[in-house]
Amino acid sequence: MDFRDVTLQAIDDFSTQLDAALESLSPDQWRWRPTPTANHILWTVWHLTRVEDGWLNWYLSDTGERWKTRGWAEKFGMSARDKWGFGDTTEEVGAFPDVPADVVAGYRADVLESAHSVVREMSADDLETTNPDRNPFHPRPAPTFAFVLARISVECSQHIGQVAYIRGLIPGQENWKS
Repeated sequence: MDFRDVTLQAIDDFSTQLDAALESLSPDQWRWRPTPTANHILWTVWHLTRVEDGWLNWYLSDTGERWKTRGWAEKFGMSARDKWGFGDTTEEVGAFPDVPADVVAGYRADVLESAHSVVREMSADDLETTNPDRNPFHPRPAPTFAFVLARISVECSQHIGQVAYIRGLIPGQENWKS
């Protein structure tokens, strides 16, 4: 077992947890907001998938984000421009397109498949590599690939926790258990 196995186990595990948190939600529940300024589940799942897609397919590899290369932007009814949800306003979250659960699941599955191919192709020597030409933190130094692999697990897990929390707040979901 090496870093690839551990990374992919984490990605597979948080994907399973997300699937459980999304199980049997209605379209209205996907868009329910606990307060007018809160994010809804649909936006949160899109954002975490965009982040994962960007790190894997834009920063760690040169395969291109599946959001752009596989037509997911169009399936979501959105522009393929570089939009990951960072800094979205309350109004932008509220105006997020109504996207069927199967489209969201398809994008998630596509990004999960890419995670396996990108991570499997990495070597231990790649862990200290950076990609300064694609540094989202500029002017700070570009992160190492090791940082990015850890960041994917941390950030996606945080957002999955948010999804589960929002689900638990939805009226009628009080007894839901993940």
